[in-house]
Amino acid sequence: MPPSPPASRLLLALILGASLLTACGGEDSATLVKEAQLKIAAGDIKAATIQLKNAIDQDDNNAEARFELGKLYLAQLDLASAEKEFRRAREAGIAAGTVNPLIARTLLMQQEYQRILDELPAPGDSSNEAATLLALRATAELGLQRADDARNTLKRAQQIAPDNPWVHLALAQLALADRDLALAMQETDQALRLDPKHEDALIMKGDLLRASGQETEAIAAYREVIRLNPQNSNTRLALAGIAIKQNQLSEARKHVDAALKITPNSLQARYTEALIDFQEKKTGRARDHLAAVLKTAPDFVPALLLGGAIEFALGNMQTAEAHLNKVIKAAPGNVYALRLLAAAQLRLGRPDDAERTLAPALKAAQVDAGVLVVAGEIALAQKDFPKASGYFEQAARLSPGSADIRTELGISRLAQGDARALGDLQSASDMAGGGSRADSVIILDQLKRKQFDAALASIDALEKKQAATPLSWNYRAAAYLGKRDNARARESLSQALKLDPAFFPAAANLAQLDLQDKQPAAARQRFEGILKADPKHLNAMLMLAELAQREQDEKAYVAWLEKAASVHPQALQPRIALARYLLAKGDRNKALSVAREAVNAQPDNAAALELLGTTQLSLGDTANALNSYRKLVERQPGKAEPLVKLAGAQIVAKDFAGARKTLQDALRIQPDLLDAQVMLVGVDIQGARLDDALKQARQVQQQKPANPAGYVLEGDVAYARKDYPAALAALERAQQLAPSGALLARQLKVLSAMQRPKEGEKRLAAWLATQPKDTSSRAVLAESLIKRKQFAAASEHYLLLNASNPNNLLILNNLAWALFESGDKRAATYAEQALKLAPNNPAVMDTLGWILVQQKQTARGIKLLQQALSKSPDAAEIQYHLAAAYAQTGDTARARSELERLLGNGLAFPQEAEARALLQQLQARAR
Repeated sequence: MPPSPPASRLLLALILGASLLTACGGEDSATLVKEAQLKIAAGDIKAATIQLKNAIDQDDNNAEARFELGKLYLAQLDLASAEKEFRRAREAGIAAGTVNPLIARTLLMQQEYQRILDELPAPGDSSNEAATLLALRATAELGLQRADDARNTLKRAQQIAPDNPWVHLALAQLALADRDLALAMQETDQALRLDPKHEDALIMKGDLLRASGQETEAIAAYREVIRLNPQNSNTRLALAGIAIKQNQLSEARKHVDAALKITPNSLQARYTEALIDFQEKKTGRARDHLAAVLKTAPDFVPALLLGGAIEFALGNMQTAEAHLNKVIKAAPGNVYALRLLAAAQLRLGRPDDAERTLAPALKAAQVDAGVLVVAGEIALAQKDFPKASGYFEQAARLSPGSADIRTELGISRLAQGDARALGDLQSASDMAGGGSRADSVIILDQLKRKQFDAALASIDALEKKQAATPLSWNYRAAAYLGKRDNARARESLSQALKLDPAFFPAAANLAQLDLQDKQPAAARQRFEGILKADPKHLNAMLMLAELAQREQDEKAYVAWLEKAASVHPQALQPRIALARYLLAKGDRNKALSVAREAVNAQPDNAAALELLGTTQLSLGDTANALNSYRKLVERQPGKAEPLVKLAGAQIVAKDFAGARKTLQDALRIQPDLLDAQVMLVGVDIQGARLDDALKQARQVQQQKPANPAGYVLEGDVAYARKDYPAALAALERAQQLAPSGALLARQLKVLSAMQRPKEGEKRLAAWLATQPKDTSSRAVLAESLIKRKQFAAASEHYLLLNASNPNNLLILNNLAWALFESGDKRAATYAEQALKLAPNNPAVMDTLGWILVQQKQTARGIKLLQQALSKSPDAAEIQYHLAAAYAQTGDTARARSELERLLGNGLAFPQEAEARALLQQLQARAR
């Protein structure tokens, strides 16, 4: 056995063992920091970051590790992480004078200007670091638009360190705020003379050069930044921006891809990526890339502007409008946004809104041709053709070589029948790079004039200039349809879809042909094909909803509308259609929810506000409905129709004075607005201002002598005065102008008041002999006959109404009653049908119950009458029927009790005399 080692040798062995364990298990924190610094010098940022994080894992308070890690994060523009590490480094012992300027830089880049001033106090020493922090504080003051404070702060910084590059960079920012670009460049150059590797100064120089149009020099400055710091992703995006402007899109994409490798979550990089997609006409892809940006930053103005342009290009005008409205709120003077928003509103059929939107752009010091073109298009939509030509002529003078503008001028002249129109269109067609719009207008004009062979020749000529397109095939199909050659039309439309499976017009035209051929399934497949090519196609979803509605497939109708609303959160069409459907179905609360979604999507949209107001009014929520209509009025100043909507809500709220004033305001804007005039006459009749009402009726007669409305209103005023002969004369004059059953129904009302109902019924009957499908007039006649107890005659009319309107509850109930009163055994059958439709309706229960009692089916009859009375305890007629039923079955005590309670309440009802006679009879028996 070998001898035991001495103690000293054992100690040495333990020390060596410990060293080996350290080497195998990991290095100490300080060593990891040194290794990280070597890796930074070698450009291996990823490995350096790992080493620094390992160092912090070993020693959470390693100030140097946190300081170095903060600088790495700052270089990569991970500003929140950089700020956190700098603060931890300061807590761990790095001097505040050293670390505070770096914290200030991270806050500056996050635009947290006030936090710099609040959290990083102005230093009291005279060190170079103190001058740097003062310069950064001055830059924050500039960010808060406090130029004078910044100026004073920089004076102190200059006194401490006149050769500090940060001070000169802040002076450049101050010069920029003073709009002195030359001085800003001088100060930037001075900063770079003091520190040629000053990254922020190089970026500033690049930005100044780019702003002054010196893009080659700007590129050199930005490339120097990247040479010094390959991790600066913002500079790569600046280079991408220049490349996009120069239409070097592949170069731009390289820069964006490099930026995304450095900062995968950069919103600016994702936005620029979407911008390149849009420039490359990859519109769907651009929308998908931009969606991530808008989800994270819904108020990022550049992304909203790009989103508006994308949705406009895709034809989703309401979504485009929603985005662009936000842009205008944030940047009211953005001419491009104003122009695009006006164009979107125009395509939504709202030229007046478009005109108001574009007005600020037309007042700009320098109006560009694009604004003039949109102004011309608005004037065309308003049918002000001379004004349109004026705008297009101005635009043509600004851009004489523009085929698009020459085309618009040709269109405006074409609308006026100006002989120069076709010359303008032909010259636009002949211009180099002119596109196909001028040719399209020529073709469309030929199609409109039914010159189908000429149109086909023009299409052939167009396709010699450029390859066949889905649009040219669509035009060819239109020509063949004009020639009644449906087979060739179908073939042409199919060719259009082969070229572009998402070309909606061709699918829509084919679907129309399918429907004509009674092939709804084939029509549905056309739009399903569009959705395969473009799963988010709004119009395809809306057309599928419309087809479902045609086929009475309500479940599919609702499903397509809900899907369209989900995929297009800003679109109004699906929400408006869905809310109206729900209102019609009586699901008012759900309709209200959908209407609110529409307003949330587009708070300034008139259609959405009107829908919300209508829904609130239907729910009896008058206060909120008034609020919605007032917002509608605010959004459409100078328009009369919103005021009429508001007045309607005020009338429901019984604010007749307010409604009167609102209607007068509407009529000041549009003196001949009939809806307002009719409503005002009604308000004045309600307020017993009959002279004012008559004056308004006579004004309608003067403004619209061929319209019966003025005489109808005069009749209403006379009826309110109880001057029935004058009312009848006015209505007869109205009938002479425009014969209608509705006017004869009004005459019946007046003649009934004159105790001449037979004459009114005779007039309606004569009308129905020539207009047998006028169900509204027949219903009025039948009701009048029932009131006069002409039950057999009433039955004949209700039988006809039931045949044309099956399963109508009111018709069935009245028919059953009329048949019963005329002794027709079919009465119970129709009453049973009514009860099946509305098993809990007390009026229906009463009708059937009373019929059953008279037919000696007293047990079921009395049960129904009891149920009816429990649901409508104040209905005197039901109570009388129940009492009479008790009397018929010999239950005189209950009969007498019901009659005494009924007659004791003092209310009048049609069978009051019969009820009193029955009670007397029962009381006599009791004696």
